[in-house]
Amino acid sequence: MKVLQITRDYASNGGIGRYVLDLTGALEQAHHEVAVVCGEGSTDGRAAASVVAGCDEFEHQNARANRSAVLELASAFAPDLVLVHAMDDYGLEAMLRECYRVARFVHNHVYCPSGIDHDTSSAKACGRAQGLSCVSGYLTRRCWYVRRPATAATFYRRAAAAVASIQTAPLLFTASRYVRGRLLRHGVDPRRIAVAPYFAGVPGASPRSLPLRPTGNTLLYVGRIVPEKGLGYLLQAMRQTNPGARLVVNGDGPARAELMALAQGLGLGERVEFAGWTSREALLACYEEADVVVVPSVWPEPFGLVGIEAMAYAKPVVAFRSGAIPEWLDDGENGYLVERGDVAGLAQRTEELLADPALRLRMGCAGRERVAREFSPARHLAAITDGLAEAGW
Repeated sequence: MKVLQITRDYASNGGIGRYVLDLTGALEQAHHEVAVVCGEGSTDGRAAASVVAGCDEFEHQNARANRSAVLELASAFAPDLVLVHAMDDYGLEAMLRECYRVARFVHNHVYCPSGIDHDTSSAKACGRAQGLSCVSGYLTRRCWYVRRPATAATFYRRAAAAVASIQTAPLLFTASRYVRGRLLRHGVDPRRIAVAPYFAGVPGASPRSLPLRPTGNTLLYVGRIVPEKGLGYLLQAMRQTNPGARLVVNGDGPARAELMALAQGLGLGERVEFAGWTSREALLACYEEADVVVVPSVWPEPFGLVGIEAMAYAKPVVAFRSGAIPEWLDDGENGYLVERGDVAGLAQRTEELLADPALRLRMGCAGRERVAREFSPARHLAAITDGLAEAGW
């Protein structure tokens, strides 16, 4: 099969970019031919067939020229399947549908104007469908992080265009049952939604053959540094853990300076390392060296790729019960679920794991075995193949 992938992100930094990179490799391993169109400045580790600025922004000023470039590439490549990931040009997607079999992978909350599907005023998942209630949320509940009216208007138009596009899409893939439920709330026909959970490769030898470290002291956070990812809650929890514990933050984002200041204010300056986005190799080394991986997201995670990556490295995970996280994290089996925003509970569970090497090993092995069983590349490709077959493709 010839597969053309279109994505804004094609890099090892960030979940969607890492997924598209890995999916490209998995498809090629399965002897499919793959071409990738991606946004400017987003390539990492693998050459793209074409780099198109219009993948980066909604209503891009060069949209017409970018559409022509993509359509010309598609015509020359003649794909059997076009798989759209993060791309905001829904006009281009409609053009592609006229000529090819086009499926969109809904990775995030494209139907929400703020992009986080999370009411910041009440600290709860939204649950509403995109529409006039979003305007009310902006004006009265202040449930958006965006405050400038012009920016909010652009975000609202983008969400409305996304909803119109997904409602008419011939086939949608998503990584979680949680997002599937949100798509149903927006009027999508359930027969046109296929769930294909993300995957992670299981590296190296069995952790049972490795010596137990008597005392664990390294926590790992991986992801964007933005309010909804909850790093601030983790920093507060660090104050209640053993003073010997340290935290490595692998990621970056607009809230980095604010949270670095918070770490200093909490007296955690020497215990927290803000490593920024690292290379893929350095990220995998972080997983290897960590004792516990923490996912403190307060927004409804569409999946939480970091979790199964940690499990692949036999690391227990402590996370807030949010969005799709319970679909891969079984409380007490491969880690712990904590109620969203419960700083004391987060501290207690991470401290419990750091202090007990046998517990870390048991939970880490359980997570690794689950990844091998349920979140393998083969299982993921099979889910995509099944979705195509059910669509009659």
